[in-house]
Amino acid sequence: MLETMKPSAAKVIAGVVCGAVVVGLAALTVPAFAPLGTVASVAAGLTSSLESTPSDPSTPSASAAPVDPYGPPEGYVHVGNGTYIPGGGFGDCAESAYIHMGSQDGQAPTASLFGKLVDTGVREFAAGTPAFADDGRIATYTVAPGDVPTAIGDRFCIWNGMSLTTLNGIPGSTAIQPGQVLVLDPAAVPGFVFDYPYAR
Repeated sequence: MLETMKPSAAKVIAGVVCGAVVVGLAALTVPAFAPLGTVASVAAGLTSSLESTPSDPSTPSASAAPVDPYGPPEGYVHVGNGTYIPGGGFGDCAESAYIHMGSQDGQAPTASLFGKLVDTGVREFAAGTPAFADDGRIATYTVAPGDVPTAIGDRFCIWNGMSLTTLNGIPGSTAIQPGQVLVLDPAAVPGFVFDYPYAR
């Protein structure tokens, strides 16, 4: 009777392969659920800080204030308007600039630059020429043949370089053209009016 219950070699191999697949799939889901661990640890920290109220109100608590769950994630910096970008720069940039566009309370859309533009040099797809404001800030950029917004953004340390088209009133599906002058820093261009291309 026991002889008939022995699995065949094919069944054993199939079982091992299925087990390996299940373990592999489980391993792939760990990064997806990792943030839940972070949320749970923040919640646990908040709970423990609430429970450890000092018995003598005149004695300051030895524990630090609870972690602000609404603050910037570790390694990120606040660039205004509730927006966080990775701290430090990318590529050749020591820090990143950020183009913000938006409106408040039904007002007309506005645009602004957070941070400082730095020209890291001519590169493929960003070989145009910058122009400067009277105070020396980079203000505009004249497009060279083959230039693309993302490479221009990389050249000038703009974290969201794809936003250059929207900043300049160009719908996303429209290519920039050689000789076209793009505003890089709205505050450095006197009389600049943000023309949001999707509000037309």
